[in-house]
Amino acid sequence: MKKYGNKDLLVSVIIPNYNHAKYLSKRIESVINQTYKHFEVIILDDNSSDNSIEIIRKYETNEHISHIIINKENSGSTFKQWEKGFQLAKGELIWIAESDDDCAPTFLEKLVEAFILDDSCVLSFCKSQKTDSEGRFLSEEGFDNSFKMSGLDFIKKHLCHHNYISNASAVIFKKSVLSMIDRSFTSYKGCGDWIVWIEIAKCGNVSYSNLALNYFRIHESNTTKKQAFSGKNEIEGMEVYKFMLKKNYIGYRDVLRARISHIYSVKYGKQHTFYSEETRKEIMKCWKSNRFINIFIYIIHLVQSHTNIKIIKR
Repeated sequence: MKKYGNKDLLVSVIIPNYNHAKYLSKRIESVINQTYKHFEVIILDDNSSDNSIEIIRKYETNEHISHIIINKENSGSTFKQWEKGFQLAKGELIWIAESDDDCAPTFLEKLVEAFILDDSCVLSFCKSQKTDSEGRFLSEEGFDNSFKMSGLDFIKKHLCHHNYISNASAVIFKKSVLSMIDRSFTSYKGCGDWIVWIEIAKCGNVSYSNLALNYFRIHESNTTKKQAFSGKNEIEGMEVYKFMLKKNYIGYRDVLRARISHIYSVKYGKQHTFYSEETRKEIMKCWKSNRFINIFIYIIHLVQSHTNIKIIKR
């Protein structure tokens, strides 16, 4: 393990779980076997109906486990569990290690280093390896090159039009900035993390490592996948744009561009095939599709169908 002088920052690792017994042991083992050892683990179970509790109890005597909280009723939102973990966390840094994901042993060691080298760093994340339900490699997700930049620049370049931090397990952040973020994220089902990243980034600098140290598992009961197929992410996305407009992170022109992009994607793009007709109508209503926009994007569709020119990019 690397030593950073007197700056061994305590990391509070929050593991929110709901019915992920199949992956839970590997997730917990991947945390407690980190090369960076200065951390506590907070396990939050949201009233699982599988054998998750049995698995969690096997770790209750581990020296790193500080809290095991088991809900008597399901909270209905992983972001409410996040908030509960934030209240319990004692560390200077927080890592939300989703219960169905996995990681390399050096995950913390590499990402904590960003905070040691830059006192203004508030968020550090890395590239992810996407894996299937059995842990087999699918693809990599993230930027090609490592970087450091101001959080406001990161919002403008990478968070204003899309959530480029698609997996919370790839991120650690400063606890101290949580007092400055909008708590509306707890009301979301799928896009609450997008709000959190925006609100944290505004408080300082962002660091990114192009090492694929996070293993983002894609499977049938995966929350990200379920939210995407149900259309809820698209519907909540409009609320995120309203939030950013209210906070002056974007202008009305950005919202209009987002409307056109999202409506186009649902009508003609990659999302067209996996939404039901009822879901598509619901998304269109949310994004306030109208005759003018429908005609406009139909013309764009015709142009893009007959040329190599990509007018709409997402």
